[in-house]
Amino acid sequence: MEFFKILDSLKEQYKDDMIIRGNGTILLSPRGVPRARHMLFKPLDDEFIEKFLISQYVYKFPKQYIEFLKYTNGADLCNTKMWHNIKKKKIPTTSGLFTIFGLPKTPPFARTADMEEPFDMRIEDLGRHDDIPDSWLKCGTYKRNYDFYNVCDIFIDTETEKVYACVRNQKDIVDSWNNLDECFCKVFHSFDDMKDEYEFYPKK
Repeated sequence: MEFFKILDSLKEQYKDDMIIRGNGTILLSPRGVPRARHMLFKPLDDEFIEKFLISQYVYKFPKQYIEFLKYTNGADLCNTKMWHNIKKKKIPTTSGLFTIFGLPKTPPFARTADMEEPFDMRIEDLGRHDDIPDSWLKCGTYKRNYDFYNVCDIFIDTETEKVYACVRNQKDIVDSWNNLDECFCKVFHSFDDMKDEYEFYPKK
């Protein structure tokens, strides 16, 4: 996948500004808020993927998604600081512009603060508009055009392996790609001009 070259380049770029946790999670450019500019997770092996994903999924599990999970078990990319203006006070939070789901190995209640894990694709896949086919596997999210009000969900059509994006809880397709690799590359590069910080004003 061409996307791996992008991730390899990130790891090279931040080789002197990174932390590798005990569970294998990689924090590139670690900071306070957000916790890191980019976060990658320890890859899954074939046996784990077969046992907990392929054998448990009623549809054909997408090949490129398997390939991706063997490189990194999900990713939190392009994280930025978001200042929320609430009652004339600025409160900082993290906003992830591009998130790819994986399969966490440690339950949330059993994790310490330094055991970051990916968002669980099995749980995230349950949330969708009723008219979106069950055979479309939700594998990630992104903020299209830096629109912090509307999160776009990324779906893989497991029959064709084409990829589509829909605004969360809506059915209309707002982006489409020929495959997962093309999707990940184009979504990532859509944030090439991202800022370190943004201000968020709730809609009135």
